[in-house]
Amino acid sequence: MAPAYDALVIGTGFGGAVAACRLAQAGLTVRVLERGLRYPKGSFPRDFEDPRNGWLWQHRQGLFDIKLLKGMSVVQAAGYGGGSLIYANVHLRPPPDVFASGWPEGYSRESLDPYYDLVAHMLDVQPITAAARGLPPKTKRMQEVAKKLGREAQFFYPNLAVRFAPAGEPLPNKFGVLQEGCNYCGECDIGCNRRAKNTLDLNYLAVAEQRGAEVTTQAEVTRIEPLSPGYRVTFTDHANAGMQRTVDARRVFLCAGAVNSTELLLRNRDVLGTLPDLSARLGTRYSANGDFLAFAFDTKEPWDPAVGPTITTGMVVDEGQGKDKTWFLFQEGGHPAQAAGLMVAMDPDRAMSLPADLLQRELVKVLRTRSKEMAAIENERGRFQAVFLAMGRDKSNGRLTLSPITRELQVQWDVPANLPLYRTQEQLCEDVARALGTRAAYNPLWERLHLPVSVHNLGGCAMAEEPAYGVLKPDGQVHGYPGLYVMDGAALPVGVGVNPSSTIAAVAELNVERAIREAKDAPGWVAPERVPMKAAPAYPPRVSMRMMPEVETVASPVVPGTDPLGDVVIPPGGTVVSPTPVVGLRFTERMKGFLQPNHPSPEDFAGAARAGQRAGLTAEFVVTITLPNLDRFLAQESHGGIVQGTLHVRGFTPPGGAPVENGVFNLFVGTERFYERRMLYLMPFTGVDGQPYLLDGYKEVNDDAGFDVWSDTSTLYTVLRKGHERTGPIVATGIIRLHLPDFLQQLTTFSVLGTSSPLKQADAMRRFGGMFMGTLWDVFARAKFD
Repeated sequence: MAPAYDALVIGTGFGGAVAACRLAQAGLTVRVLERGLRYPKGSFPRDFEDPRNGWLWQHRQGLFDIKLLKGMSVVQAAGYGGGSLIYANVHLRPPPDVFASGWPEGYSRESLDPYYDLVAHMLDVQPITAAARGLPPKTKRMQEVAKKLGREAQFFYPNLAVRFAPAGEPLPNKFGVLQEGCNYCGECDIGCNRRAKNTLDLNYLAVAEQRGAEVTTQAEVTRIEPLSPGYRVTFTDHANAGMQRTVDARRVFLCAGAVNSTELLLRNRDVLGTLPDLSARLGTRYSANGDFLAFAFDTKEPWDPAVGPTITTGMVVDEGQGKDKTWFLFQEGGHPAQAAGLMVAMDPDRAMSLPADLLQRELVKVLRTRSKEMAAIENERGRFQAVFLAMGRDKSNGRLTLSPITRELQVQWDVPANLPLYRTQEQLCEDVARALGTRAAYNPLWERLHLPVSVHNLGGCAMAEEPAYGVLKPDGQVHGYPGLYVMDGAALPVGVGVNPSSTIAAVAELNVERAIREAKDAPGWVAPERVPMKAAPAYPPRVSMRMMPEVETVASPVVPGTDPLGDVVIPPGGTVVSPTPVVGLRFTERMKGFLQPNHPSPEDFAGAARAGQRAGLTAEFVVTITLPNLDRFLAQESHGGIVQGTLHVRGFTPPGGAPVENGVFNLFVGTERFYERRMLYLMPFTGVDGQPYLLDGYKEVNDDAGFDVWSDTSTLYTVLRKGHERTGPIVATGIIRLHLPDFLQQLTTFSVLGTSSPLKQADAMRRFGGMFMGTLWDVFARAKFD
C-alpha cells in the first residue's frame, strides 16, 4: 500500500517551515507534525508569577523547553513556528571563511547566497534604522560604546525579521497574513503578542497551509521506522490524552531542532532499534555556537531594556590567526519591563549570597525562589539594566549521547578547550560595562559552575560525504536511509559564530530544492519566488521595423539581500585588543584513599576508610582543576573552578575509571565558624552500572590542637551519592588523601592561562599563592592574636 503522504515534516522551526513550504508549493501531499501549540495573536503567556502557566514545556506543553543537561543548559522553543517564536529576530550571513573547513564539498557563501537572499525575501528582514520610531536608547548607547572602545569600524546594525510599519494598524503581509507594526515593547524573546515579528507561522508556514499542507500541533514524534517504501512515524497526541498515532509517508523531513532531532535518532537507533544503521558519528560535532550571556546593572545612562526589539546592534571581535583565531559577535540585548525584577536575581551585589555547594539543578531552584522574591522591583531601576549577548566560533567538539542505563540525554562539552573564546567574550563584556559606567555580571550557571547556556544549538547530525565522518549526505539525506532527511540546525557541521537562523533556513532551502527535484524528477525546479516573473512595462512597448513588439523585461521578486557583516572592517592585525586582562590558572591533583559502602555511621569517615582499606576498596582520582578567570576566582566568596579528569572507585567505576566532566572545585569557602574554611569537591560521574553518581567531598581547614596544616589541606572527607545532586542518598563514605609525593608533583603542573607574558604569569602565581597562604594565616595564626 502506498504511503498516505508524499512528505512528512517533523517540526516547524527554520528548517521545518522551509521544507513544508517548498514541498507544498511543489504539489506534493504534505503532513506537518509540531509538538507545541499554535499561538494566535495575543495568546503568548504573560503570567510572570507562575512559570508553569504556559511558560515551560515540561508543564502542559508550554513555550520554553529548558533542558538542564550535564555539561550544558539548553533553551529551546516549543510551538508552531519553532525558535522564531522566541528568538531575537536577527538574520546574518557568516563570513565566507566559516565555510572553508568542516563543510562538505559544494558549500560556500557564494553557493548559499541565492538561498540567503530567498530567506531574506520571505522574512522581510531589515535593520533597526528602517524603523520610523527612531533608534531605541540601548541602540544609541551601543553606538557610543563602540566609539569609546575604538571599535566603530566593527559596529553594525544586523538585519531583523521585524515589521517596522506603524504600530496598531493590522495590514496583510505579502502572503496575505495580517500583521501589526513593532511598538518597541521589548517582548520579542517571550513571544510577540502583536504579530510584529515575522515569525515563521506568518510566512513560510502560512504558504504551506495555503498550498494544502495538513498541520497537526501537540504531536510529539517518538518513533521512525522504515517501510517499503517510505517510513512510518509514531507520535504522541498531547491534544487527545496522549494517544499514540501513526503517519506513513514516502519521505520524512526531520526538523525538530538540533538537540531534539539528534535525540530522536539516538533513541531510534540505540533504544527502539528501528534505525540501527545510523552512523556512529551521530551526536558528534555538537556546537553551542559560542553562546555567552552577561549583564550590567546601574548603568550611568538609561539603557531602557524594554524599549525596542531585543537585539538591534552588533560588534565583531576578530583576534589571532589560524588555530589561535578567536572570532565572535557581541550584541546588545533587552528584556520585557516585567522581567526587571527577575534580572536582579543575577546581580551578585544586590542578591543574597548563595551556598557554594550547589550544582546545576539545585542552583536553578534557588534562583527561581530568589527571582520571585525580587519580582517587585521598581520600573525606574529596571531602566538601568543592560543585557549582553555574545556568540562565536567554538570548537564544535561536543557530543550528545544517551546515558547507557537511564537513557537520559546528556551533553559532553569541553569548557576548558573553549576557554580562549569564553575568556575573550568576558573581556569585551567587562570593557562594555566599564564604558557604561558600571561592571559586568554573569549568568549564575557560568559564574558559579562554569556551565554555558546555549540558545543556538547546532550539529549532532553533521553533513559529510561519508558515514564515517557524518550522519547526513551533503544533501541532508541520512546515510543508509533513502528518503529520510534532517534539515535543521543539527545538519550544520560547525558552529557558524553568528545568529544561525538564516544559515539553517538557507541550507534547508538548498536541500529541499534538491529533494523536490529528485521526488518530481524535475531537475530545474526552483522555489516559485525565484522564478522570473513578467514585469508590467512602464510605457507602451516599442514596435520594431518588423512590426513585432519587443519582449517584455523580466524581473524576480527575490533581489540580492544586504550583508551587514560584509561592511565590517577588520584591520590587518585584527581588532583592537581588550585592555582588560583575563588570566586563568590550571593545575592537576592526584589523591588516593578508601571508601566503604553502607558504613553504619555516615559521619565516621575514618572508620569507613579503615573498613574500606581492609576490604581493598580503593578510591583514587587524577583531575585537572581550571580557574578560568583568576580575578573573579579571588574576588568571589565561592572561589570556584572546573574539575575534569578520571575517577576510580572500586565497585562503582569501570576498570579504566569514569570520566569526571563539569565537576566543581571551591577553595576556602567560609563556614559558620569564623576561623574555619572548607575546600569542596563535587565530581559527577557515571558508574559501571550506568547510573549517575556524585563524589561529594570536603577538606576541613581549621586550627585544631597541634600543627595540622598539612593534614587539613590534604584530607578529603568523602561521600559517594546516588544521582548528580547533593541531596542524593549516600552509598559509600571514607577518606581520600593527597600524599606528599603527589603534592610535590602537583606543584610542577601549575600553568597560567590567557597570557604569554612571563611577568603576568608570575603575577598570577603570586596572587594565587598570596590568597592561599593568606587564608592559611587567617585560619591558623590570626586567631591566636585576636
